[in-house]
Amino acid sequence: MKLIAILTMLGATLTAAPGPTWTACDDKDLDEANARCTTVRVPLDYSDPTGRQIELTVSRIPAKHKRGVLLVNPGGPGGPGLNYPLQLKPLLGEVADQYDLIGVDVRFTGRSTPLTCGPVVPADLFGTPKTRTEFAQATRRAKAYAAGCTDDRLKHASITNAARDLDAIRQALQEPKISYYGVSWGADLGIVYSQLFGRYVDRMVVDSVTNVEGSEYDHLNTGHRKEIAFDEWAAWVAWRHDQYHLGETVAAVRKTVERLRDKPFTLGAYRIKPVDVPFLVQGSLGDESDYPAMAENVAAMVYRKTPPESLAGLLQLYYEGADGLDSYFAASFGYLCNDRGWPTGPAPYWREITRTKQRIFSPGILPCAFWPHHTNEKPITIGNDVPLLIVQAERDDIPLQWARSLHRKLSRSSLVTTDRRAHGVYDERVPCIVKTVNTYLTTGTHPADTCP
Repeated sequence: MKLIAILTMLGATLTAAPGPTWTACDDKDLDEANARCTTVRVPLDYSDPTGRQIELTVSRIPAKHKRGVLLVNPGGPGGPGLNYPLQLKPLLGEVADQYDLIGVDVRFTGRSTPLTCGPVVPADLFGTPKTRTEFAQATRRAKAYAAGCTDDRLKHASITNAARDLDAIRQALQEPKISYYGVSWGADLGIVYSQLFGRYVDRMVVDSVTNVEGSEYDHLNTGHRKEIAFDEWAAWVAWRHDQYHLGETVAAVRKTVERLRDKPFTLGAYRIKPVDVPFLVQGSLGDESDYPAMAENVAAMVYRKTPPESLAGLLQLYYEGADGLDSYFAASFGYLCNDRGWPTGPAPYWREITRTKQRIFSPGILPCAFWPHHTNEKPITIGNDVPLLIVQAERDDIPLQWARSLHRKLSRSSLVTTDRRAHGVYDERVPCIVKTVNTYLTTGTHPADTCP
C-alpha cells in the first residue's frame, strides 16, 4: 500500500500543469504573422507571492523546426515588446525557424497592466534649461508630474521584478530553458535575468548594455558623450557645407546650432522654445547613418524651412503626444526613478547646470528628483559563468568600458565590438553583427571579438 501511495504521489508530481491558453492577438500585424497571444498572472510583489497579482501579455510566433524559445525585449524602459518579434524576424532569417519567438509587454507597459500618472507630452518633461527662469519652469513641471504618480503599484516597477516576470513566463510556457535577445535596457534586463536565473539560460545575446550595477541616474547622465557625438556629426556636415550651409568647420556648425537656443522661433505649426532644441536635435545622433536626416532637420530649423517628414513627426510627438504615451511615461519613469541613485530636490540639478561644460546637451531635471516611490531591492552583483554574447558599438553614448567591465565579470561571456556610432548594433546596417548573432543563436559558437 505504501508503494502504491508513493507511486500515486510521484505520478501527481510528474503531471504537467496545464499550459497557457493561446488566442488571437487582436492585433492586425501579429495575427497576419500567425502569432498567438496569452496572459500570464504574476505577483505584483514577489515578497508576497500570494498577494495582489498583475497580468502580463505575451505573444508567440511559432517555430518551424523548434529547438527552443527566444524571448526578446526592445528596451526603453517602458517600451512595449509584444510586437517586437515582428521587427526582429527579418534580421533573424532562418534562425527564426528554430525558435518560438516570444514578445512580452513587461509589467505596466503596453497591454500588461498599464498605469498612468496623468496626461503628458514630452515637451512638458524633456526641455533642457539654461536660465533660472527656464529651470524654475522645468522644476514645476517635473514636480507636478511626479505628484500624479500616486498608484502604489508603481513602486514595484523594477528591472529585478521584470526579470522575475520573465522566469514566470518561462514556467508558464513549460520551457526548461530560454534563449534571449535584448537591446539597451532590454540588454540590462537580460543580464539581471542571467544573474538571478542563470541555470535557465540557453543562449543569450545582450546588445548595448549599460553599467548594470549602477543607478539609472548614471546611465542617463551621459550628455558629455552626446557632445562628442555632435562634434562627429558636425565634422561630417562641415564637409558638406555647400549642400546644407550650416558651417565650414566644427566650430562654425556648433555656433549655428547654439544660436538656435538664443530665442524662440516658429517652425511650421509649432513655436520652438530654446529649451526644446536639444531634444529635437539629438534624435538623429544615435546612429551615424542618420547624419543626413539630422542635417536636413537642423537646416530646416536654421532657415525656417518646411520641416522634413521625420522632423514633422518628431515635432508632433514632442508637442502633442500620441496614443499610449501616458502609460509609456508612467512605466518608463517608474523603472528609471525607483532606484535610490537620484539626487532629491532641485538644488543638485541646478548646481550641475551651472557647472557643466556641455554647451548643447547640458543636464536638466526629471520627475525622478521628486519621485514618491523607491525600491527596497538590493543592488545586483554581477559575476557568474553563464554563457552569453555581448555586442556593442565602440562609439555609443554608453561608455564601452561598461561592456568591457561586464565581460570581465562574466567568465563565459564573449564581447564583440564594432567601430560605429550607434546604440543597438543588431541591425541590417551592421551585417557583421547580424551574422555573429545569428551564428551564435544557431550553433552556440562564441565568435571573434571584433567586427569591421
